[in-house]
Amino acid sequence: MKSIADAAKGAAASGGYPQLSAEFIIKSNPDYIFLADTICCGQNARKVSQRPGWSTLKAVRDGHVVGLNDDIASRWGPRIVDLLRRVADSLTQHGQA
Repeated sequence: MKSIADAAKGAAASGGYPQLSAEFIIKSNPDYIFLADTICCGQNARKVSQRPGWSTLKAVRDGHVVGLNDDIASRWGPRIVDLLRRVADSLTQHGQA
């Protein structure tokens, strides 16, 4: 797996976590989308697919929009293993691991 953020302008200056515009994401057409705002903001695959232009994304068309626990995804520490397991499980379910 490779993050689309790696190719974003300012990625190095922001420690690899730049703000990505909708246009950049649509142009990058990711295979997977991992949502780290499911609890705080109620995001899910259905809402993502309703964003303008996002229904055309490979990740959305193929059902590869994965919700993560916000608390674990945003506060790295000993529970990072739980986050990695969730990502690995989602890839295994889709035959990618």
